[in-house]
Amino acid sequence: MTADAVQPVFVDRKTAAAMLMISVDTFNMWLQQGFIPPAHINRGQIIRWHWPSVEKKLAGTDNPTQIEPVRRIMPEGPYVRPKRQYKRRQPTP
Repeated sequence: MTADAVQPVFVDRKTAAAMLMISVDTFNMWLQQGFIPPAHINRGQIIRWHWPSVEKKLAGTDNPTQIEPVRRIMPEGPYVRPKRQYKRRQPTP
C-alpha cells in the first residue's frame, strides 16, 4: 500500500486547505460563510475536520433533494473594496 492510497479521515485546517488547493485564508472565509462544514473535533488547540463530510458538502450530495441557489455556489461578500472617502484638508490661515 502506498502513501498516496491512504487518505486521512480527520484533517487540520492547513491540510484541508492544501487538499482543496486553496489558501488557508480562503478556507477560513468559506468556513465562516458555511461553504465548508464546521470542525468535528474542537478541543482547545486541536481542531479537525472530517474529510469525507467536507467532500460530501462541497460535492453537494449532503442534501440532494434541496437545490441550492446560484448565489450559494460562490460565497457572498464584497470582492472589490469600496473606494475610500478622503476628507479635504482645510487650508490653514
